[in-house]
Amino acid sequence: MKLCLTASSALTLCGLLAACNIPTAGSQATGKGQGDCIAAAARYTKLPADQFKVDSSQVGLSADVYVTMLSNTATGRRYKCNVDQNGIVSGVIELR
Repeated sequence: MKLCLTASSALTLCGLLAACNIPTAGSQATGKGQGDCIAAAARYTKLPADQFKVDSSQVGLSADVYVTMLSNTATGRRYKCNVDQNGIVSGVIELR
């Protein structure tokens, strides 16, 4: 039996398992960094991690820190996460 996943499904699964290193298309942060941002946003909001998706990421002011933009698929709220190349999250804030 073959198991096929779309890129979106794979990223959601990676976010839940935090074991993959597959970045969202067009993003610069690593898949691990994106997954760690999703986990941090879930802890920050006390909402399930599977409700978050990565919208984009880019290099921040420091070359080794990425700014990752997330959204909650259930509430529509948006969040900003700072993460380094090792997946260490330095902060999550809600955008208003």
